[in-house]
Amino acid sequence: MTETNHGWRGSSFSPTWLVFLLVLILVPLTTTAPYVLLDVDQPEASIEFPDDAFRSSEGYLLVILDGVGQDVMLSSDMMPLLQSWKENAAVVPVQTGPLTLSANCVREMMTGVPNAPVDGLRNFNLDHPGGADPWLLAGADPRYSVGMIGSYVMGNMYAESSDVEFVNTFKGHGDYYQGDEETSALLEDWLVSSRHDVVAAHFSGPDKVGHKWGILGDEYKDKMRDVDRQLHVLLQFVPSSWTVVVTADHGMTDSGSHGSAEPDTRNVAAMIAGPAIRTGSAEDTIAQRDLSALMLHQLGLEFPAQVNGIVPLDILDLSSYQLQVVEQWNWEAALLRHTFFHPTDERVLSSNEVDWASVEIEAVSIREFDVVVSILVLSTFLCVGFLTLRSNTKSPSVEFRQFGFLVALVVASVATHASLSYSAMMPRAFGAAAVVWLVATSLGQEKRLTFELPINPHGIAPWMGLILLLTLVFGSLSTAVLSGLIAWVLIWSMAAITGESRWRTPQSRGMYLLTAMAALTIGSLRLWYALVPLYFLLTSHLSSKTMRNRMGQHLGHVWALWLLTMMALVFVHRRFFGTHHLLKLVNMTASSGSEVLTIVGILCGFSLFAAILFKSASFIQRFFSVFAFMLIAFGLSSLEHLFLQQFTLLFIVVLYGTSWAVSKNKPDLAKKVFCAALALHMTVAWGPWAAVVSLLLLLSVPSLVHVFDVPSVSKWKQMNDPHVIVALAVLPWIVWILWWTLMGQVNGLQPCFEGVCPHPRELDPGAVRVQGGYYGGGLQPPTWWMTLMVVSPLLITSVALLHRIADSGISLKFYILGQLLIVLGCLALYAYSPIYPRLVFALTWNIAFALAQMFFALCATLSVLCSNHAAPDGGTPVQKFRIS
Repeated sequence: MTETNHGWRGSSFSPTWLVFLLVLILVPLTTTAPYVLLDVDQPEASIEFPDDAFRSSEGYLLVILDGVGQDVMLSSDMMPLLQSWKENAAVVPVQTGPLTLSANCVREMMTGVPNAPVDGLRNFNLDHPGGADPWLLAGADPRYSVGMIGSYVMGNMYAESSDVEFVNTFKGHGDYYQGDEETSALLEDWLVSSRHDVVAAHFSGPDKVGHKWGILGDEYKDKMRDVDRQLHVLLQFVPSSWTVVVTADHGMTDSGSHGSAEPDTRNVAAMIAGPAIRTGSAEDTIAQRDLSALMLHQLGLEFPAQVNGIVPLDILDLSSYQLQVVEQWNWEAALLRHTFFHPTDERVLSSNEVDWASVEIEAVSIREFDVVVSILVLSTFLCVGFLTLRSNTKSPSVEFRQFGFLVALVVASVATHASLSYSAMMPRAFGAAAVVWLVATSLGQEKRLTFELPINPHGIAPWMGLILLLTLVFGSLSTAVLSGLIAWVLIWSMAAITGESRWRTPQSRGMYLLTAMAALTIGSLRLWYALVPLYFLLTSHLSSKTMRNRMGQHLGHVWALWLLTMMALVFVHRRFFGTHHLLKLVNMTASSGSEVLTIVGILCGFSLFAAILFKSASFIQRFFSVFAFMLIAFGLSSLEHLFLQQFTLLFIVVLYGTSWAVSKNKPDLAKKVFCAALALHMTVAWGPWAAVVSLLLLLSVPSLVHVFDVPSVSKWKQMNDPHVIVALAVLPWIVWILWWTLMGQVNGLQPCFEGVCPHPRELDPGAVRVQGGYYGGGLQPPTWWMTLMVVSPLLITSVALLHRIADSGISLKFYILGQLLIVLGCLALYAYSPIYPRLVFALTWNIAFALAQMFFALCATLSVLCSNHAAPDGGTPVQKFRIS
């Protein structure tokens, strides 16, 4: 089909669409984003403590154990002395908010104000939300004196209050015992001297030990038993007229991480003892912010409307009349809060009729204005795209039909994002389907095979019929869509190798490009699904004798990519199998003989691969030199001596500098030195497995470009093909998500259909390996040092991967444009996210990672330009591949 409109040509497409996208992005960025991401005003009203209710306690003690999950706190092995104390207490299951970071959990527990999703991004400097809370009210009450002991988490909120005495005992991230010992000693002094009668104490040591060694080893067990002994002594000094709450801010995974919404991190417990507290185990799980409501009741304080908690009546030993009074008091405050954010409900709800199901938990609502902005932005994007990219033919009816169907798909995607209370999985199904389609149609084989699929993957009717049939079978549209997704993934992955994904592409190439652009705007893109068609394509190439002969020296790299892709597809399904095997490999250390043997085996396999790859010296010499270096790196990563750690880091910097210095005249040597620097850097920060997979991908990326025959930047005539444009936007993405998955940062499938399920967590700060953050930082590494140690190898590897792609002659400008489309889609979907904190969190992280990808791409492009400019031959891409 001949097209005369060239608006989408490679030479003019980028600048025009770049300006257009930036203008569209500014609209929701300046209207919707501030409303969603910034702190919201809270109601200032409050409800006085009822006259016919009575104050239960004369004092209050809150003990917060940092990083202690429910199973640990209730374990007779970990905390045996606490188990004897709980016999006279109520044991309550508690669930934290979805952001299981220390500051977020502590603030929500103490203030009762739900965290905004953006609070997860400012965890280390999270201040008070403003207004009144139980602690500030107690401080202003002449009956009480308030004191707090612990870390910066409480200090950021209350240190500036003149009514609260705060003592900071946080000694740094490497302080495992001293800070807690000071907390214990000071708390004992306060209790004995009656200095304060409303006290909070935060023990941060368990979290630090868990981060360093995980929670399965003796280090964590010894720490918990030490805390247990301190608590046993302290609780004996608490007056019987006080209410005592021993709880935790969050739990931890086995490897010592938290931040995500995994059950291990969200499920904690509270042991509550004191006057009017019923002993025994409570059946119902309470929200963490309910503890603030309990404090208000026990101390007889007024109930601020901004405190979003419900007094746990089941644990109160009161008469039925008193329980009614307490619930009515609680309800009136909750109603004030609800009507503050939803004024239209003021006439519907009554203060005399308690109806907890009718009040919303979250403080924000979906604004009609933001919905209008979202519709206008997406409509403008689609309409301008259609007018720009459509062909000038005399019979445009086909394109109009295709455009109508595309609009329907975009509307369906937006509608599912706005209906997460029904199913949080449906928008992810759209995102997964879009990713598979992008990969299959852009990188799929062009040669049509004699074998044909029984269904036309491009057909609309077959897929609609399948969804209808599955809906009738399962009785659920959500289940039908998710089941249809499985069929979609398989069919389109097969179509990528049969040639049907390209052969049956819609007639209008401009409409194909617009569809690809629209697919990138789906906010819940499931990048991991790109690995499914990648695996099919690699398998097809390796099974074809013709392709194997054509690969030549690239064959070994392709086999390595095939193996890594298979592992990334199989070993990540934690919610199905209970274990994330890749994350276990990332977190593997020399803590046991079996782990050491596994690591040595991994290093041996990589050394064999490297010995085959490099042709200098003999095979034996190549193998032992690489193997010895990796073993030394592994040994250095296990050292505890500060001087040797810092010397190792200095050596890494020298290696990076040497690589840069010799890159002009000895590029091959520069690459080897850089690989050595990265191997050592990644090993000490993220472990041997992370170093091995990073190096394997760096070495194999050019072969992946070769396999897919992606055109180099010199083939500008190929930019006329929209499939090439999409391929250039997708290929770097696939490489990065494969590496990110192998780093243990992506969860695979999850068994959930209806309701608000946990996010699949492709971009999950809660799975980041933090043990390496302690390396070289001394006994008390500051936060900035830990962040630098954890993040720096990620940044360097990300840029290096894209550098390898750009160095192979691939333009990254379309990749940058593709990431801008992701930003646009996420910002447009902010309009529907205020009542779904997990969606806000996911969209915000998707935006952050898209911006990071653009930064990586720019750095890689500049690096290639500088190296080519300085090259003796005048500077051309190191390697350009033939176009079949």
